[in-house]
Amino acid sequence: SSSHGPSSCKPKKRGVSFNMDVKVQPVPHSSTLSATQRRKMFASSLEVRQNKQRNKKEYRFDGYDWRNATEEWQMAVDMVTGELVHPVHEQF
Repeated sequence: SSSHGPSSCKPKKRGVSFNMDVKVQPVPHSSTLSATQRRKMFASSLEVRQNKQRNKKEYRFDGYDWRNATEEWQMAVDMVTGELVHPVHEQF
């Protein structure tokens, strides 16, 4: 009898696969959302600009190479929020 489960002796394929069992969730059009819902779900243009500046600063710190990206374990933890802080933003 052949086995097709995880204990099979076949070499593991590399790549992306998708589960055939999915649940489709409809996404409401943004025009049907309240102002509060939109503010919670979408970034403002100011927030997008600030994120872009932050990302560019972090990318420069990492040598403009995604392979050198700072890993989570290399980051500090903000003692107030608990959020991870990239070393480029650490203030001494």
